[in-house]
Amino acid sequence: MNIIIVEDDAITALFLEESLTALGHCVLGSFDNAESVFNFSQLANIDLALMDIEINGSVDGIQCASKLYHTHQISSIFITSYQDSNTIDSAMDVSPLGYLIKPVDQPDIEVALALAKLSQKQKQPELNFCKTSHNYTYNLEHHTLTHQGTLVKLAKNELKIIELLFKNCNNLVAIQEIKNYIWESNNDNDESLRQLIYRVRKKLPDLNIISSSKEGYCIKCQK
Repeated sequence: MNIIIVEDDAITALFLEESLTALGHCVLGSFDNAESVFNFSQLANIDLALMDIEINGSVDGIQCASKLYHTHQISSIFITSYQDSNTIDSAMDVSPLGYLIKPVDQPDIEVALALAKLSQKQKQPELNFCKTSHNYTYNLEHHTLTHQGTLVKLAKNELKIIELLFKNCNNLVAIQEIKNYIWESNNDNDESLRQLIYRVRKKLPDLNIISSSKEGYCIKCQK
């Protein structure tokens, strides 16, 4: 999953990032205040937030989680040192996918994420088709792209980036996430990605791939 960390303690934030990475998840960013989270959430494709209740700034973690959920449908797992019933009741009003008490260890995180992933899968129906306004249709089941009903032939990596963008249609996909998906490793060759995007745009001139400077790419679709 693509996860952000919202935690104002640097040591805890680093532990969470290392634990999530070890479990095979992609940490898109770590933040200590709500304003930074809100700005980032407009650009990135986020599956889940690990949210501390006490963070820097005037907006606390519960309020931050509420806005993420109601604005971008991003759910949270709360991580906090508070165990009193009032705090827990306030947090539960946001319908979090989990609630972990500090100090948190990696097995706790692994269980919480597994349950969160299962919950999200049950809530989100499978979409077999995504279609753009220029008559491009991607079949998520058969991994094929058609244009006005005609099959479009693409190279392996060209098709992979199209698949990723269509899976996340209308949401910006972070550059690092694209690299990890296509090359399945920590590939830092930005030029390879630029060349790949160039080839796809040249082959599919009517497909509007939107780029955000140094952030990522997205496709506007009709679901």
